[in-house]
Amino acid sequence: LVLKDLYNNKNKKEIMKKRIYIDMDGVLCKFHEAAAKALLEVPAQKYPQAQWGFFLKLDPLEGAIESFKHLSDRYDVWILTRPSTRNVNCYTEKAQWVWNFLGHDAVERLILACDKSLLKGDYLIDDNIWDFEGEHIHFGSNSFPNWTEVVKYIDNKEGK
Repeated sequence: LVLKDLYNNKNKKEIMKKRIYIDMDGVLCKFHEAAAKALLEVPAQKYPQAQWGFFLKLDPLEGAIESFKHLSDRYDVWILTRPSTRNVNCYTEKAQWVWNFLGHDAVERLILACDKSLLKGDYLIDDNIWDFEGEHIHFGSNSFPNWTEVVKYIDNKEGK
């Protein structure tokens, strides 16, 4: 009865949080910098992300951890990352990276998918362009060059 009353509540916006998916590589962590450095160190390695331990060594992007926590307090936030099919260890390494920097609760909200267009949500924050049903926030673009601009945009749009 209580759940039914909550569902029928006029303030559904308060109950139904907007769903946000956040990419890892190049959005939460410094993937591109690490890949470029690895290529310089081992030029013969065509896919640096194929090296064991590659994802564990990634540093967070400036403002990423704080912004993730800020958004998680207000919205239904999930990490949506594409696995490296050239490194099956990346599944474990990405989960460990999330645990190390964002904690256990964030690991339970980690999705690894080769095709991000299969998921439904309100926002996808990603540095690559995907065919996404909700609004794509193109991280690193002129409109969204950093986490400050991303958070400001979403909070303003959602009236938070």
